[in-house]
Amino acid sequence: MSKPTIKRKNISALCIVLFSSVAGLWSNAALGQATPHYNVLFIAVDDMNNRASVFGFPTVLTPNLQRLRKRGTVFTNAYCQFPMCNPSRTSLLSGWRPDKTGVYNNDTRPRSVMGPDVKFLPEYFKMYGYHTERVGKILHGDFENDIAWDYSDSLYIGELRYDEGSQSLTGKKDGGGSWWVTSSPDDSTANGVLVRRMLGRMRLNPPQPFFMALGLTVHNPFTPSISYWNVYGDHAAPQLLPVNRQGQKNGLSGNGSSNIVLPATPAGDRSDVPPVAFPSQVLKSTTEWQNTVHAYYAEVTGMDKQLGLIFDELERKGLWDSTVIVFWSDHGQHLGEHEGTWLKNTLFEESAKAPLIVCVPGKRPAVSKALVEMVDIYPSMAAICGLPAPAGMEGTSFLPLLDNPARPWKRAAFTQVQRYNNPPVNEYGLVTSQYRYNSWGKDGEELYDHKTDPFEYVNQVLNPAYATILSNMRKLMAGGWTRVLPPADPVAINAVTTTNDALQKTGELKVYPNPSKGEKIFVELQSEYNESVHIVVHNSAGKIVQQMTNFLHTGNNILSFSAAERAAGVYTIAIKGKQLSATSLFVLQ
Repeated sequence: MSKPTIKRKNISALCIVLFSSVAGLWSNAALGQATPHYNVLFIAVDDMNNRASVFGFPTVLTPNLQRLRKRGTVFTNAYCQFPMCNPSRTSLLSGWRPDKTGVYNNDTRPRSVMGPDVKFLPEYFKMYGYHTERVGKILHGDFENDIAWDYSDSLYIGELRYDEGSQSLTGKKDGGGSWWVTSSPDDSTANGVLVRRMLGRMRLNPPQPFFMALGLTVHNPFTPSISYWNVYGDHAAPQLLPVNRQGQKNGLSGNGSSNIVLPATPAGDRSDVPPVAFPSQVLKSTTEWQNTVHAYYAEVTGMDKQLGLIFDELERKGLWDSTVIVFWSDHGQHLGEHEGTWLKNTLFEESAKAPLIVCVPGKRPAVSKALVEMVDIYPSMAAICGLPAPAGMEGTSFLPLLDNPARPWKRAAFTQVQRYNNPPVNEYGLVTSQYRYNSWGKDGEELYDHKTDPFEYVNQVLNPAYATILSNMRKLMAGGWTRVLPPADPVAINAVTTTNDALQKTGELKVYPNPSKGEKIFVELQSEYNESVHIVVHNSAGKIVQQMTNFLHTGNNILSFSAAERAAGVYTIAIKGKQLSATSLFVLQ
């Protein structure tokens, strides 16, 4: 089947979507679009938390991410949907939440449970004429092969995590951050190799528009080069450093770690938390803990240095002003908080929150505190690049936040984990602008007040002063993600209302239920004629989002449609024929 072509007509920005009453579904097709079709640079970093200068943590230096900050929007409250590599990336790349993907671990092949027809994000862009390439980890393991790229690099990122003198990832996994230091040059580190392979692809001048995806890593084990290890620590108190997982030392010396400030973890921090909240506990001596955190900080700065080479190449080729850059991580990274919690797979902030920076040409740089979710990236990128809104998304385009980062947005963001009971049980957490609530079913609950307790040390579930808050959070959890979507823009609502009132009407429409919570919508009208009519639906911004032609019979006519895949907001439906003209407003919650 031939690819749909991208139209480049200079017409007003609108996305026209064919509306099928026969199938009873909302479906999409691009008929015209004025939004520029930017190139895309899609950068994923494995297991990175928000401890970086670009996110307001000045200790960890990320000067090249600061270059993005000067051009883009930094989202300080972005949350993954499942803090584990495969489930999180599958959700992000499909626009589906984990309960829809059916992927809850690192072993499930996404297509084995999602089916062969799902369009992952790069495949959607490819369908609309983009040239797509991948270097590094974008999905997970050999599941990368399930995505149809125009070019897919064969190198697996695990091959690049090495002990000194070895090119294999050896040793057993553990629940705490492993680390060692390499004396190898930057270009032979994992990120160095990946960046140079990507630079090689960029220098081949791929067709435009392109979708180039680069997967980098700060994943455990932390194996920075000595040059970045020595960015941190105490040069006046050097130490001999391990050069492999077994802790072997061969004379490599570097800065000491005694001045590394550790994350706080009050004594007894786990005592008021259901034990199921913690997948493991690894307690380290103060010295070993400082060394591990030191290695992670060095890893992040080394990754940032390599990333700068990609940005330099964009500048050299004059592509900054025609390329959308999305920088993200699949989830966060624990560094020993909560009395020995490491890595990920918890519902705490350190694990559930993840980096997200979006740079769009022509948009003013900003910092947004709005609650966004990684599942939002797919529909957002389609909107930013002028592609039709993809069907079936469970995320919300955050394009409006790029113009107004402080506008009202989602009331909550959701994350889930699975605990390996028999059978496995899915557990859920949500965060609002002030509170975090985690539900562990029969095993208990957690409630934290981020205003007074940003690091989640004190569980307020049993505090009578929080009884009303707890009740409200339980209701939010029960309502799910469809009940916390962004409100419609009041200015846009007023514009649509004014337009609706100004239309000359010869008939009356009845739309019900109104407001609708996503179930089937019925449109009822009386017609005095047998005639063909044109039906158009506008969203709250006044853009056409659906249209169709239908035949009405004399008498009462009832049309029914499913709105389950439409964003919350205010819509206008207008029906016009030779004899009949009618409009109505309806609201999706």
